[in-house]
Amino acid sequence: MRRMNEEVRPAKIIEVGTRAVCKEELNYAKKAAIQLFTTQQIRKEGVEQITKLLKKKLEGSESIYLSVDMDVLDPAYAPAVQNPEPEGLEVHALLDILCSMCDKRLVGFDIVEVAPNYDFGVSAAQAAKIIFEILCKIEKAEN
Repeated sequence: MRRMNEEVRPAKIIEVGTRAVCKEELNYAKKAAIQLFTTQQIRKEGVEQITKLLKKKLEGSESIYLSVDMDVLDPAYAPAVQNPEPEGLEVHALLDILCSMCDKRLVGFDIVEVAPNYDFGVSAAQAAKIIFEILCKIEKAEN
């Protein structure tokens, strides 16, 4: 996200499900006005509350692009990622958050950090499920 912020300069970056963050990253996020919603915050406040906050932060945005880093999930659900970190989100929580962002403003999305050689297809299956659900919400939003 830092490179994208420095090179593309989007109007707004919001990171959801952040866990292992060093002091330098926190300082950069603060300086660059990148909003972080940590996994702990999501668990404490609840998916519904975080979804409301996200929608409020995105009010007035003409377009939305979602980038899903599979590291956001707990390794129990997606073990084959670049940086597996305990205490990640559960799949249903991530899907609830992502699907709530899928409206007519969504211009695209991607899924990154799947390393299928490190498990027996579990992480790839989760990524495929996320893609399927987002595509279904996009279709529904267009009708």
